[in-house]
Amino acid sequence: MNKEELAKEIIDNIGGKENVTHVGHCMTRLRFNLKDKSAVAIDPIKSLDGVMGVQFSGGQFQIIIGPGVEDLYETLVKLGDFGEQQGQTIKSNPEPAAKKERFSFKTILDKMMDTIAGCLTPILPILIVAGLIKMLAALVGPSMLNLAGESSDIYRLLTFVGDAGFYYFPVFVGLSGAKKFGSNQMIALLMGVILVHPSFVEIVASGEPFSVFGIPMTPSSYSSTVIPMILITWAMSYVEKYLKRFIPTALSTLLVPLLTVLIMLPLGLCLLGPLGTIIGLGLGNGLILLRELFGPFGVAIIGALYLPIVATGMHLPLIATALMSITTLGYDNTVLVGALVTVYTSLAISLGFMLKSKDPQKRSLGLSCFVSQSLGGVGEPTLFGIQFRYKRTIIYSMLGAFAGSLYAGFMNCAVYFVGASNFMAALGYTGGASSGIFHGVIACGIGFVVTFTLIMVFGYEPKTAVNKEESEPSVIQELSEEQ
Repeated sequence: MNKEELAKEIIDNIGGKENVTHVGHCMTRLRFNLKDKSAVAIDPIKSLDGVMGVQFSGGQFQIIIGPGVEDLYETLVKLGDFGEQQGQTIKSNPEPAAKKERFSFKTILDKMMDTIAGCLTPILPILIVAGLIKMLAALVGPSMLNLAGESSDIYRLLTFVGDAGFYYFPVFVGLSGAKKFGSNQMIALLMGVILVHPSFVEIVASGEPFSVFGIPMTPSSYSSTVIPMILITWAMSYVEKYLKRFIPTALSTLLVPLLTVLIMLPLGLCLLGPLGTIIGLGLGNGLILLRELFGPFGVAIIGALYLPIVATGMHLPLIATALMSITTLGYDNTVLVGALVTVYTSLAISLGFMLKSKDPQKRSLGLSCFVSQSLGGVGEPTLFGIQFRYKRTIIYSMLGAFAGSLYAGFMNCAVYFVGASNFMAALGYTGGASSGIFHGVIACGIGFVVTFTLIMVFGYEPKTAVNKEESEPSVIQELSEEQ
């Protein structure tokens, strides 16, 4: 099935393009917000050639595609006339009032997860590139290979370029948030730039009282923050809608943007910005408290649970809190410490699956999953192609992640940047003391060895199940052909 056929089948089976209120994609998944979830034909979508799996998670309908998701997304956007940018809100298909869900804790949690994922997913390429550039700076700098001094042009270039990817978070989140909430993207960018403008930074640094139109402002630094700008773009979408209802069309081009900014200045700088900072600090402090209460075992627990969390598509909020820690403290010693170990447990599963399989189709699947993770940094083929089909491999990976993360916790390892989840992921431990990368590599090695040993000794299925499969046509031929 080519891209056009697959995109058409997906649109038809999610209830048609009129059922879509928001569409975007991450590294491997199409993510839909739908008016009517009951209109989705799940089984027909699952059976499509090119689809690895589907799930409802965090208020979204997610279709797991794999590394080719971006090309398919572009085709789908054209066929559905959804817009041209990733994370496009479909203005012609607003969420109907009659479809509002009942107020509950689950509803609120789903909305929060959907919002954070929708605002962070489009900027993941920036985070990966900035993280890799910071990795290069650390490698060539005086703390590692010492190929370039701190005053050298190459070291200074790599440092400020890498830092820029994190410093201007409010600007990036402003754009993705505006797409998510359907507000004016250029005005959202302006609000993001205001939060990191040198004059505003100086006002905050001085600590002197400052007011916005007579309203006292709580001084707060917003560089490298996520939550404040999410709240601001969310509120701005309602301000714009309210203004458009009362301002004549002839004057809306001039007055709506102007009044939106004038209203959002006190609302953003005096209320939502400080509130977002408090929420962000609360999330970060919660993870720090987990480590303080359970020590290295807290890190190990998060590492073991990280794979199931990724499977639900709800790992982005965890990454958001880790990024806040990196941008405020310079490192994360809780979430990403175990997350890096799971990259190597995934490699162990795909390699072990390939070596243990006698069926050529299965060996081919294992090889393609290994290559996808080790070179492309994409783990969904292993997760949905192997681990979800052979459940005991999930246990192997969780045990390996627990063991590796526990060692990393005892050695006080920390992650200093977010890079690609490929065979070089362990370099994320580079940045502090030189022993950090040494112990980080050992932690990842422990995760790999424990997981690989388990799958090689106990196999990926009970012997009776394996023998039965060997005598029947391969049940994963479709997945093998996709890869």
